[in-house]
Amino acid sequence: MLDYGKGKIMAKEYIYEFTLKKKVKKQVETKRKNKDGEEETVLSNRTVSVPVKFFVKKPTRRLADEAEVFYSVQLSKAIKMGIVTKAMLIKKYADNGGALSEEESKQLLKSLKKLNDLENEYKLCSVKKTKESKERAEELILEIITLKRELQELESSLQSVYQHTADAKAEKEVLLWYAIQLAKFSEDGEEEKPFFDGVDFEEQLEDLYEKYEVDESFESEATSKICKVVGYWFYNQTAEKKDIEEFIKEDEQ
Repeated sequence: MLDYGKGKIMAKEYIYEFTLKKKVKKQVETKRKNKDGEEETVLSNRTVSVPVKFFVKKPTRRLADEAEVFYSVQLSKAIKMGIVTKAMLIKKYADNGGALSEEESKQLLKSLKKLNDLENEYKLCSVKKTKESKERAEELILEIITLKRELQELESSLQSVYQHTADAKAEKEVLLWYAIQLAKFSEDGEEEKPFFDGVDFEEQLEDLYEKYEVDESFESEATSKICKVVGYWFYNQTAEKKDIEEFIKEDEQ
C-alpha cells in the first residue's frame, strides 16, 4: 500500500476543516423587572445552537507509517480468510480470458508490478536521510500517484468485481482508521479533542458506527462529512480545500 501522507503533500496542518451547529441546553441569563419595578437577573434553561469546529488533520510521518503497517495487517487477515487479492483475480482473468482483454490484462499486471517496485524503492529512500534520497522520494511519490490514477481509470469498469478483494477490504479498513486518527473537534473554543472515543481501534470504530447510524443527528452529519473528506484526500493527495468543498457539494446534491 502506498503511503500518501509523506513528502511535500504534508505541508499543511489540516486537510480540511468545517463548522456545524450543535443544539444544546444551556442556562441563559435574562433581565426583567420584578413587581417592585426593580431589575433582576433570571436563569432559564433554553435550547441554543453552538458552533462546533471540526478538523481533519494531515497525518504525521509516524502516523503514515502506522497506517502502512495497519494496511498490511488487514490485507494479511483478509488473505488468510480466503479472500483473493486483485493481482490474483487479474491473473485468473488473464488465464481465462475474462473481464479484460489479453492485452489489458498484461498491461494491468505490468503496472501493478511497477507500482510495487516504486513503493519498495520509496520505502528505502524514506529511511535514508541524505539530500539525494529525499529528492528521489519526492520524485517517486509523484510517479506513484500518477500510476495509481492510471490504474484507477483502467479498473473503473471492473470496480464491482474488485470491491470484494482482499485489497479492497484492507483499503476500506485503512480509510476508517485514517478517519478515526485524523478527526478532531473543538467546542466553545476549547482545545482540540479526538472526535471518536475509545481506548483502541475496535472501540473507536464502534463509536464511529454508532455516531453515523443515529439518523439526522449532529454526530451523524459530522461523521459522514469526515469520511467523505478522508476518502477524497486518500485518492487525491494534491487536492486543495476548494476541490474538497466542490466534491462534497456535488455529493450532497
